[in-house]
Amino acid sequence: MDIGRNLPLLGVIDKKIVGVATLHQRLGGWKRHIGRVSVLVHPKFRGRGLATTLIKEILDIARGAGLERVEATFIAEQEAAMKMFAMFGFNELVRLEDYVKDMTAITHDYVLMGLDLRTDEEYASAAG
Repeated sequence: MDIGRNLPLLGVIDKKIVGVATLHQRLGGWKRHIGRVSVLVHPKFRGRGLATTLIKEILDIARGAGLERVEATFIAEQEAAMKMFAMFGFNELVRLEDYVKDMTAITHDYVLMGLDLRTDEEYASAAG
């Protein structure tokens, strides 16, 4: 595993991994300033704030790594997850109808959400 490209953050309860948030990064190329966040929590442990804690921590790591933006992808039916990411400031950037298929070949809308991590001070200095 390349921790520089895919950094997992584990949620552990009673010595069992019950959740994971991963920060995916490209170390070069035209998307090197953009990270991708993915989060998964075991169904028995949802609704306890674990996903919220993992997202908060992974966003802090992304800022510390110097990333300027982060993105997350969903299918449209993942409304609760998209709402949680929206609480952190993520906005819907793209929605493509019937773009992806699940394991049973049923199509779903693809949703890309993004968050700008740059601070007001960074915007002011970039403006000159």
